Amino acid sequence: MIRFSRNPIRPFLCLIGISFGLLFGMEPFEFFPAGGLGAFSAYILFLELKEWRSRSAFYWLLGLSQTINLVVFFWIPSSISAISGAGTLVSWALFLVYGVLSHFKMVLFYFGWNFSLSLYTKYVNSSTRSDLLGWILFPIWGVLSDIIVPQLFPWFWGNMAEGNLSFSQIASWFGVYGVGFFLLLGSSSLYFLKDQSQRKYGIVGILIFGFLWTLGGFRLYSAPDYSVPSSTPIIENGVLKLSGILIQPNTSPGKRELAENPEFVGQTISTSLELGLRSSLETSPPPDLLFLPESAVPFHGTIPNENPNQSVYSSTYHGALMYLAYKTGADILYNELNQFPEGLKNQVTLLSSSNGEVIRYDKRRLLAFGEYLPFESVFPFLRKLFKETSFYITGGEPKPLIGTRALRREKFPSLPLEEETPLIQNPDHFRPYLTSSGKEEVVSYQILPLICYEAMFPALVTDSVSYAEKDKYTFFVNPTNDSWFSSEVEAWQHGGAVRFRAIEFGLTMVRPAVNGISFAVDPFGRSLNHPTKYSEKDTRSFLLPATKLEPNGNTLYSKWRNIPFYFYSILALALFFLAEKTGVFKTKN
Repeated sequence: MIRFSRNPIRPFLCLIGISFGLLFGMEPFEFFPAGGLGAFSAYILFLELKEWRSRSAFYWLLGLSQTINLVVFFWIPSSISAISGAGTLVSWALFLVYGVLSHFKMVLFYFGWNFSLSLYTKYVNSSTRSDLLGWILFPIWGVLSDIIVPQLFPWFWGNMAEGNLSFSQIASWFGVYGVGFFLLLGSSSLYFLKDQSQRKYGIVGILIFGFLWTLGGFRLYSAPDYSVPSSTPIIENGVLKLSGILIQPNTSPGKRELAENPEFVGQTISTSLELGLRSSLETSPPPDLLFLPESAVPFHGTIPNENPNQSVYSSTYHGALMYLAYKTGADILYNELNQFPEGLKNQVTLLSSSNGEVIRYDKRRLLAFGEYLPFESVFPFLRKLFKETSFYITGGEPKPLIGTRALRREKFPSLPLEEETPLIQNPDHFRPYLTSSGKEEVVSYQILPLICYEAMFPALVTDSVSYAEKDKYTFFVNPTNDSWFSSEVEAWQHGGAVRFRAIEFGLTMVRPAVNGISFAVDPFGRSLNHPTKYSEKDTRSFLLPATKLEPNGNTLYSKWRNIPFYFYSILALALFFLAEKTGVFKTKN
């Protein structure tokens, strides 16, 4: 057994290894060995902290939380200031508090692991067995802390494997938690290679790691290729193929003083309209769907309000969307803000080009200090510190957006006419043109919206899938607005985390972002287009493969959720105690 001294250099180096391993293991760097280094550093840190008093270990873990904060999430203080209007001092204070609360899982991880191990060593005096049990408990407690501790910008140990798409396929069986489990298991196995008497355990762990990596590679290798047809929509090999366009208008953050600025609002509308019209004419086959991001046109919605003084309705925005559907023949998915008696709702809406009807989804998980102010009812003075924070309310059940497309296209994109421009102010003018002959066979599709950070929470996505209609061609859409964060690293971190949802549930993920990074990935996490650049005003066309949502789920994970994790965790512990009881382990210390 390797003994550690109580030298502060060792834990400090581990803190650095964990933090930079997390940073470089995730997007945009995607360096898989860095993720392994971070996981290995965590194991070495825990072994080191065993030699320290509990209070000292707690302080080291608090230091780890802030090191992760400063190295990985360095963009948060400026983001808090931009999105809430808070000053620098308040933003940094909140940032440090966030580090303690959001990364508290490291405290639970270590003390849960150490307590379980101490309970065992209280009755069994064997360093070999203690080392082996600690190794088995390490990934178990790592995943339990991921599951239990709430986070604002969630990261999981599995996110450190974003640099390896083959290994990430484990998420289709065990979720991002399972990816984290086997990354922690495989990385910590390296520790045993230094000791001849324990080397066999390390080899077993590495073989398990390699076996699952190989299975993931085989799954990726055997995944179907989606060839681009001459026309869409079309059903081929049980997959509905649609033509889609991502619109990234690069709208500047919608601060409160711009809400009543007609020049700003008009510019945002005209930019999205121009990008949508131009890209539709350039795309072949013509688009079936146009995807606008969150806050492409901030502050406004398309539901007329009876009280003009409380209305956020914009007839120009409404008319531009109707006109876009009319000229492109595509269904439009867009974000809007609408006023209801109970409050403001952040919504995603699907506008049908065949009948002009709309269906809406309400955001369910709001961003603290951006879309609502925590504890405002108890501490009203907080509003003076966070002046830009909005007053949104949450939605109810996750409502899927159902659309239909004629299998033989009736409307094709056409050039805008000069005489049509003034008519955009009147949305009802274009409604009669949004009709179909009713003679063509149609196919239904289903969109499961996840606004901004909602897609980062596996449990929230699970609810969306549970409420969705089964046996219908389905895909995710994640409209997002990362412009507040003013960080390309944040945009990539957000996007990389979202990719796992596609693999976990076996459904395509479409991610339109207001200023980047916009992309689409298939059910295996493979890119369907070249991602947009950060702060770029552009569009991306892509083939959208929509797979049917099976009644029992499209993947093992979507069917069983986290049950496999509990199963193989209990199995590993059961095998350990069975081996101990049957005398498999050597008796010498």
